[in-house]
Amino acid sequence: MKRAIIKGIWGTSEPPTKARNKLKAEIPSIIKHQFTIPSIIYAFGQENCDFVKKSGANCILLNDNPAPFESKYQFRNKLEMIKYAMEVDGYDEILWIDWDCVPIKKMPDNYWGVLNKKESFQACLHIYHRKKCGWRKRSPRTVPNGGFIYLRDKTIISKVINIWEGNQQDNDEPAWAKYTDSIMGEFIGTSESLKKYWDMFEPYFCNLHGGSPFSEELLKSKDICFIHNHG
Repeated sequence: MKRAIIKGIWGTSEPPTKARNKLKAEIPSIIKHQFTIPSIIYAFGQENCDFVKKSGANCILLNDNPAPFESKYQFRNKLEMIKYAMEVDGYDEILWIDWDCVPIKKMPDNYWGVLNKKESFQACLHIYHRKKCGWRKRSPRTVPNGGFIYLRDKTIISKVINIWEGNQQDNDEPAWAKYTDSIMGEFIGTSESLKKYWDMFEPYFCNLHGGSPFSEELLKSKDICFIHNHG
């Protein structure tokens, strides 16, 4: 079984933006963090690859173009990196971790085994302020958060990209939501559907900084090694 933690960087520094400046501050900090797990870091754009190397980590340049997918749909770049990891580099099992998903303690040695106990896709469930899932009659603001994504099925990423292509949005999360809906039936936000999502897709090692639909008691039952400081 070929496994890896995956991270990625894309985009340009011109024009400068608050989000870009935040990212460039986060990357060196995470690379040097005492609890950071060795990762495969992919880059679109030579400048981005050089920045990662200067920050103290190895980096794999996938494309000289810093943004193969335009800024309006920037998270499609993330999907492409995940696809490359699984379909080209041949990883059977990956954990994608955003730069703002911060380690707070060391992962246990058996973390892959623990992740194997749930479904082949896992991500923290997140309630946003705005509507994300136009196909749903209920709970249109609730989606899997893209900051901590576990996969152990090479076919999933192509399915999710196909979903995204059919309904392009500014984020990858609605596509993951439609994928999980196809497995569990439409998510409707009831206690039964929440329990079903928790049992199937909610990862054991990560919590969101805020926006989870689950109780504090349930969230504290995890072995919390990462907090995603989204937004």
